Parts: sequence; structure tokens; C-alpha cells
Amino acid sequence: MESFAGVVEAAGGGLSEFQQNLVVAVVGTVVGVLGTVAIEHVKMRREPMKRLTWEAEVQNAMVSTDDAIRRRLRLSYNGTTIDGLSSIEFRVENTGNRVVKDERLRFRLPTGTQIIEAVPTSAPEREMGVARRPDLEQDTGEAVFTIAQLERGQTLALRLSVSSPDISGWKVVAHNDEGDVEFHERSAARRKQDREHVPAFFTLAFLLITVPPLVSLLGDAGRLAAVVLGVAFLIGAAPHIAPTGRTLRDFLTTRPAPSQDVHIGRVESSTFAIGDSSSAATTSYDQP
Repeated sequence: MESFAGVVEAAGGGLSEFQQNLVVAVVGTVVGVLGTVAIEHVKMRREPMKRLTWEAEVQNAMVSTDDAIRRRLRLSYNGTTIDGLSSIEFRVENTGNRVVKDERLRFRLPTGTQIIEAVPTSAPEREMGVARRPDLEQDTGEAVFTIAQLERGQTLALRLSVSSPDISGWKVVAHNDEGDVEFHERSAARRKQDREHVPAFFTLAFLLITVPPLVSLLGDAGRLAAVVLGVAFLIGAAPHIAPTGRTLRDFLTTRPAPSQDVHIGRVESSTFAIGDSSSAATTSYDQP
């Protein structure tokens, strides 16, 4: 800062001592604030944190029928009679900086649904200790999995096949006896983190637009200080640009609802079978 004060004094020969001191004070304050914010940001990222982030792809009515023909048609999945077929592709990742042990995931489906299959699809190593726990499930609409250990960056993928044409309203509940484990949906967690960048971005953008022009009115030294401040504000705002852009995009756009995969509108036989151990009889169906 002393070297910058010397530059200001050399460049601002026409400025009074008060003006030179004002320029140095403004630049020093801005640099100090930006440095403090950067240090706090790094400190927060290094603090111990247990966090699980999940995402899911839900397919409603992969196979469905009209009410008028439901009594004439029997749907089966690997030999199990079903009313319809929907699925959940679930993925959870340890995005924290600490190992997570003895985590329990409970999937709860709407009343009247039946989970006909719930299996890992990511071939987890046995050291992860992934297991389904039927003894902890209270009805056919629940599936409970336990994870003995999930290291940093490790992921687990599960698939739930459900006998129902609609599973809207399903949820997953996480539990850990030790506690202090954050559990967020990936899109929700990202949106929350992105929103935290918005105030800082607009504050720095406002300062970039207003402060340098005002400082430049102080003469040659002021114009030099304005350049320094402008660069500092740009550097400070750079990490906030992408998150703010995603926040605005999410606010302005909506995600279209998924369409049905197969809808049976007419039938001339009595069976439509799905699964590894099933075979389909001669069936006529409409597929959009």
C-alpha cells in the first residue's frame, strides 16, 4: 500500500494532500474488503462438513392402460401382477469433505403403491456395506437401504420399480445416528448455493458502475485509482457471474413434464408381460 501511495503522489501532482489520502483510503478499503471476503470463502470451504447430495430421475406410467380395458388386460413384471409400471433412478454422492458412516435411506411411495424391485445399479464395492433392510420397512410402499461407509466423492445408484401408473409425491428420508450430515437434492443444493452469490454479484456490479467514475473525478491520481478499483471489482465479481446466470436461467425457464413411454389404448389379448422371466402374448397396443 505504501508503494501505491507513492504512485498516487507522483501521478497526482495537482491534487491536494487530502485528495491523495482519500484516494489511498478508498483503494485500501476496497482491497481489504475483497481480501477478507476471499479469506472467509476459502475458510468456509475447508471446514469439516458431511454432505450427501442426491438426484433422481422419475418415470411415471412407463406402461399404463385405459380404465375401460383394465379388466380385460393383465400386466405383469417378472411374474408379479401390476397395475402399471413406474420407476425411480436414484443416485447419491458424498459431496462433503468427510466420510459418512452408517447412513440410512428410506424411500416412501404414495399410499396404495407397491415396490416390486429395489436394487443397487452401480455395483457398489462390498466395503461400502450397501444392503436393503426389509425388517425396517412397514409396508409394500417402503424400501429401506443402509450404507455402512461412503467415502468422499463416492456414489451409489439405486433403481426402484413400482407397481403404479403414478408415483408423484414420493420422497426419500435420510437418517444418521451420529447426526450432522447434510442431505440435499442436487438441483436444490445447487440453486441454494447459486442464490448466495446473487447479492455479492449485484453489489460488486453496482460498485463497479458507480465508484470508479466518481474516483476518476479527482484528477490523474483519481483516474489511476479508478482503473485499479475497476480491475479489483471485476476480479471480485468473476466467481459470481456463472452462479448468478444459472439463478436467472432457473427463474426464467420451466422444465417440461415427462411424457409417457407406453400407453395401451386397445387390447385384443389378456396379457402384457414385462421382465426377464416373462413373455408377451399377442397384444395390440398404441404407443405415442
